[in-house]
Amino acid sequence: MEIYELIAEKVRKDEKIAVVTIVGAKGSSPRGVGSMMVVDIQGKLLSGTIGGGLLEEKSKEEARLCIKKGISKLTSYSLDKEADGENVLDMICGGEADVFIQVLSKQKKLLIIGGGHIGLVLYKLASIVGFNVSVIDNRKEFADKARFPSATVLHGDVKTILKDYDIDINTSVVIVSHGHRSDEAALGCVVKKDAGYIGMIGSVEKNAQCFGHLLEKGITQRQLNKVYAPIGLDIGGDGPEEIALAIMAEIQAVGYDRNAGFLRSVE
Repeated sequence: MEIYELIAEKVRKDEKIAVVTIVGAKGSSPRGVGSMMVVDIQGKLLSGTIGGGLLEEKSKEEARLCIKKGISKLTSYSLDKEADGENVLDMICGGEADVFIQVLSKQKKLLIIGGGHIGLVLYKLASIVGFNVSVIDNRKEFADKARFPSATVLHGDVKTILKDYDIDINTSVVIVSHGHRSDEAALGCVVKKDAGYIGMIGSVEKNAQCFGHLLEKGITQRQLNKVYAPIGLDIGGDGPEEIALAIMAEIQAVGYDRNAGFLRSVE
């Protein structure tokens, strides 16, 4: 399979990959400008090459880290082990190589079940950070396109809509509807699907009761273990804006596989 066909297939299947390309070269280097390879989330080479050896191995590991962090980056390597400075590889080529790592994946999706006060702020925050947002509500005044102008807005019975709604690993689901019964019904639908994140609002007691009802209906504990409830990071505040911020922060942390601690504590 040609490398570009492979890239298109992986993106279409929502498999996170990185395209690693030599964009600059000076002196002697294993491969010239334009050489490229495709690396998966485990750092495995899927196709192509930038010359093999230490440069390729180092770039594969950097690509793996970039995929995990969700970032693209440009790195310059010295291929002369006697050189000074950063990114010096134990090689004798004597040249330099500029390597660009581009992380590719489908656009992130956020499904908000409940278009109330929290849902509205969450929609605004998610739109800012690049999510494709959809909102479902059985109340016509909240399932209003004027309220969510750039979102896909669906009005009707939530369970009926969710039955055939496409939820995949690239989808984050937030359940913030108008009552615990509707929250429970929504969770019973989405927990069976392969969402990248599922969060539900509510107290510890309310969520425990909800989980108990779903277990009685055949939902497994393993399925419930992936639900973030109570929802959001513990950053303080109890207003709709503050709750929405805590939810969005948790979605980001889960999506980038981070512990969400203080950066000053990271070594």
